[in-house]
Amino acid sequence: MIRSSNAAVPNPGTVAGEAAWPARAHLELHEELHARPAMPARSPGVVSYWAQHQMDPARAQQALRDLCDAVGHPTPLADARHFVVKTSAFDLKFERHGEFISWQLCAGLATANSPDNAALQTVLLASRAIDVLPQTFIRGIADTPMLAATHVVILKADETKLKGLIQWLQTSVSAQHTAPVQPSPSAQDTQHPSGGVSPLRSNRSEADDSAALLASLVSDSQAAVMTDLRVGSDGFTRFVLVDMGLTPDRLARDVQRVCEIEAYRMLAMLGFPVARNEAQSLSEVEAQLQVIVDDMAGARTLDDAAAFDSLLRLAAEIEHSAARTRYRLSATRAYHRIVLQRLSDLREERLLGLQKMAGFFNRRFAPAMALCDSTDARITDIADRINRAVDLARVRVEAQREANNQELLRSLAHRQKLQLRLQQTVEGLSVVAISYYIISIVAYVAKAIKDVELFAGLTLQPDVVTAVAVLPVVGLVYSLVRRVRQRLEK
Repeated sequence: MIRSSNAAVPNPGTVAGEAAWPARAHLELHEELHARPAMPARSPGVVSYWAQHQMDPARAQQALRDLCDAVGHPTPLADARHFVVKTSAFDLKFERHGEFISWQLCAGLATANSPDNAALQTVLLASRAIDVLPQTFIRGIADTPMLAATHVVILKADETKLKGLIQWLQTSVSAQHTAPVQPSPSAQDTQHPSGGVSPLRSNRSEADDSAALLASLVSDSQAAVMTDLRVGSDGFTRFVLVDMGLTPDRLARDVQRVCEIEAYRMLAMLGFPVARNEAQSLSEVEAQLQVIVDDMAGARTLDDAAAFDSLLRLAAEIEHSAARTRYRLSATRAYHRIVLQRLSDLREERLLGLQKMAGFFNRRFAPAMALCDSTDARITDIADRINRAVDLARVRVEAQREANNQELLRSLAHRQKLQLRLQQTVEGLSVVAISYYIISIVAYVAKAIKDVELFAGLTLQPDVVTAVAVLPVVGLVYSLVRRVRQRLEK
């Protein structure tokens, strides 16, 4: 059950091949599950909480049934999304969320009376609720890595003991932060003799998201929360919640909020490597888009059709980018809002000049969320810019096409004009030819009747008849051809 990635940046490989799940579903499912009352916490006590990303629900259900059989508790219904196991030694809450399964385990704790007592050091640095679980249950869920995990140690103290406890923790944290960096223990070294994982904490490494001691008063100064967000060798971070008069309900809610802050912080960070890896491809798309737009603005000889095809290719690339990142980035926004809401619900107040969790998250967590938001907005902005460039290229292509059409129409008009002139010439020649044939017929007829005597001894002369018939025949033929043309034009 050791986490495969550090507390700051999850392994980018954990998000590969993730099924689509709208961001709204994240929030709706979260509100459905957490509208139930928080699981009661024991004071003093210790709560161990861990979330396993994309765990097989059937495997989790089987491990839960095995646990119920081992402790004599009724087994859950098939496909149960929420179940609580109550025993005299511990209480365990199982919740199945949209893309992860969470386990919250609460057990009792024996505390020392003085902050200087060695027993108190063991309580603060090594107490774990998961040690009370049967090893069959641990082995049943150990194949799925933990994405987020934390121990919350609950102590009772007044203001005087709180100051001494903070001073002791500050000294301890400072000493651990200045200790030489040691190699991370292997999985074999971190195994507890009882079969669990070792409570010993590893030294600080350059990759973890730890800080100096974070401490603040919460719940109207009735409690205090302290942590350094360091990841121990068992893969868990550790919080100390000092109960200074909380009611059982408020204690349970505060513990729940602390666990959820750690869980949803890590879930939100799943979007960070996605956004970081996407930045390079977006830069390449932006560079190509800029070159095309510059060419469209300054080059009159640009091949508009080729530019249009290039823009369509960029549009397809940015749509692919949106498709592969939109789910993860929208889920990150949803988880980020939950973290901010839980921090707000704690109502943190500054304690002895120490940094609050909200302040630390604003410095270390908020920039990562800002990168995710800016990457999502950048994808949308580039898509809009490509759409505008595509519209511009389409206008240029249509304008070029219109110019080509106008040139073609002018060519057709010129050809039609030439054809009309040719037709008029042919019509004139046709009138002449038809008139010639008709006059020839008249000449033949005149020659045939040249010897016929008319009244008063007159006879027809073929040449005279032919000459007289020329003008009437030409006029008649021209009139007939014109009428035929007008009828055809109608």
